[in-house]
Amino acid sequence: MKDDTQATTPAEQPTPKALPDQTGSESRGQSQGTRGKSRANGQPSDLENMNVSRSETATMLKKHFQRAKRRKRWLKAAGLVGIMLMLLGGIGTWLWAENEAFKIAILQGLSSIMSIHVEPKMITIPAGIFRQGNLHGEDEPTEQPLRDVNIKKFAMGQSEVTFEEYDRFAIATGRPLPRDEGWGRGNRPVINVSWEDAVNYAKWLSQETGSRYRLPTESEWEYAARSRGKDEIWPGTSAQEQLENYAWFNSNSAGRTQPVGTKTPNGLGLRDMSGNVWEWVEDCWHDDYHDAPTDGSAWLEKNGGNCGVRLRRGGGWTSPPVALRCSLRNWYSADTRSTLIGFRLAQDIN
Repeated sequence: MKDDTQATTPAEQPTPKALPDQTGSESRGQSQGTRGKSRANGQPSDLENMNVSRSETATMLKKHFQRAKRRKRWLKAAGLVGIMLMLLGGIGTWLWAENEAFKIAILQGLSSIMSIHVEPKMITIPAGIFRQGNLHGEDEPTEQPLRDVNIKKFAMGQSEVTFEEYDRFAIATGRPLPRDEGWGRGNRPVINVSWEDAVNYAKWLSQETGSRYRLPTESEWEYAARSRGKDEIWPGTSAQEQLENYAWFNSNSAGRTQPVGTKTPNGLGLRDMSGNVWEWVEDCWHDDYHDAPTDGSAWLEKNGGNCGVRLRRGGGWTSPPVALRCSLRNWYSADTRSTLIGFRLAQDIN
């Protein structure tokens, strides 16, 4: 009788039957189970992820297309605006250059919201001592006696004040524009302005800029015209045959003023110191230099000065060469306006 508790020997153990391969089905089952669990857990399946990805890509491409389309429209519009601005700018530039009425209308509009002044180009005149008066022996008592004058450093306008500069003052202050006699405005020297007009212009420009502009004194004007007091008959030369290079006067002006700065400057870089227009200076009229100041200051009422008339210097477009001399003195009523007279500015330098 066999003992049921006896262990079965390995040889006696039954050979297990081979089971069919269930790896694939198990994997599919697990995958299906996973997808089932994903759906059960609210998470998208791989297929759903793919569909979402395709939708997002389509949306992104659509947005890119729309942005590109908008950019193209914007570039087209910007191009049209640019062309219009160029055309308007060109028309505006032409109108500004050719149409005085258009220019004045624009400046009138601007003057209510901003300063429309234009500062003149100034040349620094170094200090020095010079002998003032007629050095060449002509019998001109108004230019005698000779005396030494001490000039402080100052600045003087490179050219005479132009219509372009003065018109802005007239517009800003509500004054009538000076007549140009049909010769043109712009860069021509302003004419038909009195001594008082010139002084008021200098005061206005000083207020607009914070710099003190004024008319030059008679001594400053002659010192600067003679390139720091050199022995020159005309500004820049003592040879009459060279005068046409330096000045507009009766033989070359064509009977009118000419644009400033077109002739050769003198030794300090100043232009039109002779000719084009006579220039107002600060001083009152005295018959000669007896008792005149020697510090370069303006000679006013003291010692019999007549301040109802003021000095003018340099000659003009109708003048012969003799009237263009640096030392020549002349006068005109302070309230008179003439086609022959303009002015240039001076400026104090500390």
